[in-house]
Amino acid sequence: MEPEEFDSDVLRSFVMAFKKGKLKPIVKSQPVPKSNKGPVKVVVGKTFDDIVMDTKKDVLIEFYAPWCGHCKKLEPDYTALGKKYKNEKNLVIAKMDASANDVPHDSYKVEGFPTIYFAPSSNKQNPVKFEGGKRDVEELSKFVEKHATKLSQKKDEL
Repeated sequence: MEPEEFDSDVLRSFVMAFKKGKLKPIVKSQPVPKSNKGPVKVVVGKTFDDIVMDTKKDVLIEFYAPWCGHCKKLEPDYTALGKKYKNEKNLVIAKMDASANDVPHDSYKVEGFPTIYFAPSSNKQNPVKFEGGKRDVEELSKFVEKHATKLSQKKDEL
């Protein structure tokens, strides 16, 4: 396949569109799930803003890689956590394969797997990273309850 000849008009159009803010960033994303009804919502690059950045809901999100041993070990506890909070309308337990999707916000730094953040409804640009605790239902529940802004059930009932 022969490369196309350089055309300065195409470059000029691109630069003008960039300056006017008309270009949309390209985000690496898996396909949007057809069904997302499980206790842990699946987030992909294209749905990150709709799910994680939704200011009506608190979100706990795990960034994982399917090949990661620590992530595989966490999966049953993380699913149990999702089931525990499934009736909370204002809390989403979510996960994203960060090896197959771009994380479109710099506030969510993923430097290893799994990485877990709590994104409070009132402050999506400053998520709280889960660090130093045991990754089990009990510790993750404490983390959620400490940072949640919209839990409907009393914390001692959970």
